[in-house]
Amino acid sequence: MRYRFDDYLLDTGLFLLLRAGDRVEIQPQVLKLLVYLIENRDRVNTRAELLEKFFGQRVVTDNALTVRIRDLRRAVGDTTRPFKVVETVPGIGYRFIASVETLSYLTSETGRANGHVELGGEGESFEPLLRSKPSIAILPFEVIGDADPTIAKGLVHDLITRIARTRTMLVIARGTAFQFSSGNLDVNALGRKLGVTYIVQGAIQVSGDKMRLSVAIASVETREEFWSEQYDCKIDNVLVLQDEIATMVVSALEMEVQRLEMQRSFLLPSSRLDAWSAYHRGLGHMYRFRTKGCDDAEKYFRRAIDLEPDVPRPYAGLSFVSYQRAYLNVDDERVKELHRAFEYAAQSILLDPKDPMGHWAMSRAHFLNGDLEAAMRSIQIATSLNPSYATAQYFQGWIAMQRGDRETCMERIDLARQLSPYDPLIYGMLGVSAMNLALSGDYEEAKNRMREALAHPEIHYQAKAMAAISYALVGEPDSARAMFGQVKRVNPDYSADDFFSVYAFQAQEDIQRITRAFEDLQR
Repeated sequence: MRYRFDDYLLDTGLFLLLRAGDRVEIQPQVLKLLVYLIENRDRVNTRAELLEKFFGQRVVTDNALTVRIRDLRRAVGDTTRPFKVVETVPGIGYRFIASVETLSYLTSETGRANGHVELGGEGESFEPLLRSKPSIAILPFEVIGDADPTIAKGLVHDLITRIARTRTMLVIARGTAFQFSSGNLDVNALGRKLGVTYIVQGAIQVSGDKMRLSVAIASVETREEFWSEQYDCKIDNVLVLQDEIATMVVSALEMEVQRLEMQRSFLLPSSRLDAWSAYHRGLGHMYRFRTKGCDDAEKYFRRAIDLEPDVPRPYAGLSFVSYQRAYLNVDDERVKELHRAFEYAAQSILLDPKDPMGHWAMSRAHFLNGDLEAAMRSIQIATSLNPSYATAQYFQGWIAMQRGDRETCMERIDLARQLSPYDPLIYGMLGVSAMNLALSGDYEEAKNRMREALAHPEIHYQAKAMAAISYALVGEPDSARAMFGQVKRVNPDYSADDFFSVYAFQAQEDIQRITRAFEDLQR
């Protein structure tokens, strides 16, 4: 919901307060207080009610609420008596008294006909683009030729539902988005009307039993169409087809928007980062598996939490940072970092049980603790919440490899590569599947995938240890020793014990083969 009062615009969906188009710096709890007072402006809100609402069971003095009201008044320029925005009712409480206009996402109701809204009329003004969590609108797909319109409509409904489940983007409800049509339109004008940062358009064309889907994403701010793709398939079982296409498209949307948001966050001065931008900057450092990358990621995730303590993903990010430190044995504090990985993942899940990233982080922590059954349960929750979550599909494959389930490993990792062919963890997908193939006896494909993995610039020493063992398993002793030498340069004392401290293989045959490979390498 959006509320306008005086020169201010409050957007509760984006959790954002603007004054004349500029973001107002305001503490999250103070902003929540403002929202509550506006939504209950038809009455006096008692001090007891507000203390219970915003402080709950915590023991605080009445002064705590007084300070929040003071900060609220400062944020909205209501600092001199008589107050014109938040009135004090002596001995009782507070009431929001400024005139409020409630706005929908559509700033104009004119020009609507036959489900289409004309844009950019002379003299028409638009709301400023709002920056926080990326937001997206999926327009009805264009139907070309004899294609069944229900396929297009069902696919868009699926996409909207699945994007909402990713928890990475705000998606405009279908009731609003469906008032617009794809085609030749001004992306910037439409985006401003809807208050979104990205627009998705698509078209479906059918010829006989074949269907072609074309999808594109455009940035509202730059009017740039920065990603497009075509999917060709046979029409067999429409519901299965719709599900498969939705999985692929949502994964691509999520990865491309995440990439763009990370790029944007690195262009902003640190002092101007909002919580979501700080999270994305942390994400840009998170997958580097280096000490500095962990430190930088932690700094920005903590910044995001300071700005908005109730957002779950920065906690999941902190969990993965602690996981990396334990996985890489940074500073010999493995046990302490593993505890932190569990704690942060639990906090993320507590804040939003339906955000798959928290369950992914929890699965990683269980994995490093050697509990593959618990790790599998957590990662299955993540993939059920968001089947398009490529890194979760990959990690499910990784767990399956160590349980000796060769088929599931390849199935999940190949799906992850299909969902996210340029994923920051692509070297892990290739390396894990290479070792799985080596253990299965498919040596040529194992070597092909290992070469691809090792070409990645971000590959770390634990992944190189896996590569060394894989080369030993496929009968490439020279390559195995060369790779093991690179591991030793990072950790001179690296041994089979270090390897098995982070990989919990369960099949005795696998453990024995890996142990023999280490014995050969250390001779």
